Amino acid sequence: MTLALAIGFASPTAYAAGGDAEAAARLRQEIAAVISEASWCRNIVNCRVIGLGARPCGGPEEYVAFSIWNNTGDELRNLVTEYNLLKEELMLDSDEVGTCEVLPKPNTNCLQSRCVTVP
Repeated sequence: MTLALAIGFASPTAYAAGGDAEAAARLRQEIAAVISEASWCRNIVNCRVIGLGARPCGGPEEYVAFSIWNNTGDELRNLVTEYNLLKEELMLDSDEVGTCEVLPKPNTNCLQSRCVTVP
């Protein structure tokens, strides 16, 4: 049983039926839609950051900001977990290599009522 199945997510292979790359693209679009709805904030305490994707030497491909003002962020975390597992599977299948640089986790800010990442 994979971690994804143990906590109630679809396994990455469930999305693989239409092709892993296409599945990853669909999940990324879904994540972007959830983030656009879940980025409203009143102040910085509403903002959080989450790692998205997978790098060959570990760590996320990017970080994205979201808000917990109107929600808990659970839907986004679930989608990101699925996406990250799928991206890791794609990377392992392709024997992708990288520069092994680790992205620093950015801070967040609430600018114009939207959560954003700041270096």
